[in-house]
Amino acid sequence: MCSRPIFALRSIIHECDPNQAERFHALILEGVVEPAVQLLREVVRRGIERGEVRSDAMNGPVLNAVPAMMMYRSKVCGSEWSDREIEEMADQFMLPPLRPDTG
Repeated sequence: MCSRPIFALRSIIHECDPNQAERFHALILEGVVEPAVQLLREVVRRGIERGEVRSDAMNGPVLNAVPAMMMYRSKVCGSEWSDREIEEMADQFMLPPLRPDTG
């Protein structure tokens, strides 16, 4: 919470009046969060249709987890993801709640 990007974001929000802050929040939701969730929704839907993803995986926690993690890493930690980190996140964080029950 003390990274340069967060200080900059806090400064911007602090300088906004309530109407500007609301527009700024809407911009983040509409331009970043919602497109990512829509893309993940489509990927999960296709996986369900193929039988590769559990049928109950189309839910808020699953669809919000990856965008939240990406936003956290890039904005709060101020870091980019290496290919290995993306692979680890997918394998360890995203795939377990998506895997269909085989039992």
